Amino acid sequence: MKDKVKFYYSLATFINYGVISIVTTFYVPYLNQVVGLSLSEVSKVVSIGALFAIISQQFLVGKFSASENKKKFIIVHLCGLIFMIVFLMFLNRSSIYFFAVLYGMIIQTVGTIYEVYVEELCVKQRMEYSQIRKWGSIGFGCIVLLSGSIISRYGFKMVHLLGIIMISIVIIIIIIKFRNIESKDKNKTIRLSDILKNKNSIILGFTSILIIGVYNAIEFAYSTYLIEITGSTALANSIYSKSIFARVFVEFISFILVGRFLNGKSPKKYLIIAFLIGAMRILLFSTGYIPLIVLGDQLHGLMYACYLTFLFKYIREVVNDELVASTYAFVTVLGSAGANFVYPQMFSIIQGRFGYTTMYFVGFSIILICSLIACKILPNKSI
Repeated sequence: MKDKVKFYYSLATFINYGVISIVTTFYVPYLNQVVGLSLSEVSKVVSIGALFAIISQQFLVGKFSASENKKKFIIVHLCGLIFMIVFLMFLNRSSIYFFAVLYGMIIQTVGTIYEVYVEELCVKQRMEYSQIRKWGSIGFGCIVLLSGSIISRYGFKMVHLLGIIMISIVIIIIIIKFRNIESKDKNKTIRLSDILKNKNSIILGFTSILIIGVYNAIEFAYSTYLIEITGSTALANSIYSKSIFARVFVEFISFILVGRFLNGKSPKKYLIIAFLIGAMRILLFSTGYIPLIVLGDQLHGLMYACYLTFLFKYIREVVNDELVASTYAFVTVLGSAGANFVYPQMFSIIQGRFGYTTMYFVGFSIILICSLIACKILPNKSI
């Protein structure tokens, strides 16, 4: 029975992250190539989405945590994702900023809410979450690869139709095979003020924007960096796509190994190790030597599997149960959407004045120094 439950959790996660890959990986190319936005207009649209993701994610996760029917909540949210994909198919310049607001509120929050839901299901079923989440990595990578081929042959709308079909399958699986989780405290909605009053949540958020934020934000330059090094857009794109595809499988294997051999280990210790692996990845990027850059990119799979597995475990150690979901949302939004307001412009200026090598070395230095500081400031187990 448990194996069947695990299968359906894994299948839904595989498909769900495949859909997320469609609506995120191909978002900027779609805006640029189909809607006809310039790169400066695209940056404005992306910034608006990030802003509303910051504003709405904490609110939505708080509502989700207090929901009497979390299964219904996630189904409604996924139905909203279907609406957004349809909207995307008919998007034009006149509606682009309204879409950007909804993109931040719905699309950029769906992954976090799904993760919170499935992780809690795994805890209830006494399953290792990493053994479910690894299939999300494979789903993301496989659908990105498939979608690239579909776009080149049939265009973006065919990929969007595929996304609608896939997310409909996820909803059906959740309705039939997923359990409902009732909130322990049905009348209490966790607010941002509750998170800001918790010292451990604040320290985690501060650490996330300094380390994970830099790590995520500096990713924007990878493809253009390869173009500059190789001098060929075609060759750079080939290296880029193969590198991304390979690191997905490294991530998959890493989730398996972390779940099997590091179960019960200190979450704080392995969070720090994940940060240091991330620093090493950025250091290898700074070499300007393609084999080392590609090798460094593969470290992302190891870093992310270690980070995500132990982040949930660590949060459960240092905050009360009712704050776990909202703290996770707070930490992840600061490390992703929040970082998009802080770092890209800074790194662009460094790159423009001093080049890619200096930019990546600055990123490495920030992550390394902040990781060493995190060893001291991250709280020990307190719950």
